[in-house]
Amino acid sequence: MQIDEDLSLLASLVLAAFTALAAIDGIYLHLVRDRLHARPETRREHALHTARAMLFGPIALVLFALPSAGALLWLGVGLAAADTVVELWDVFVEPESRRELGGLSRGEYLLHVVLTILRTAAIALALAARPADAWAWDAPSMSTGLSSLGAAIAANLVPGAIVIAIVHVWLAVRGAQWARA
Repeated sequence: MQIDEDLSLLASLVLAAFTALAAIDGIYLHLVRDRLHARPETRREHALHTARAMLFGPIALVLFALPSAGALLWLGVGLAAADTVVELWDVFVEPESRRELGGLSRGEYLLHVVLTILRTAAIALALAARPADAWAWDAPSMSTGLSSLGAAIAANLVPGAIVIAIVHVWLAVRGAQWARA
């Protein structure tokens, strides 16, 4: 059971590009510029962003940093599917959520499209790198052959993802406290 090293490296490089742009969107645009966590009308959107922030670290770990196979690989697929559902829900609530802010700017809308493409490409490449026998439910949890550089790139994204998730949760809780005050 040998993972395709070139595809796994490419998957991690695309994931790193996604992460760099997602930081601009998620940290600067959402938290700093628009302060979505502090506005009553955007609190639901922030909650969805928080859910996605909490999913990112485990997805990066299971699908990109580890040579997952079997049930662990399927767990990663399930986490990625859950992230997609939350992303769709976010798209659904965004027009109402951002109405008082004038909606999404063209630049932010374009950034969201690029981010979706990069995330989808990274996940597709990571999954395509897995050999057919890695997809068996009873396969060992770990395969072999993951690109060491790709695994290192992905593993180095996980601590930052954890910090961002904690910040999102903290701001969500703090925003709810501000609303009650």
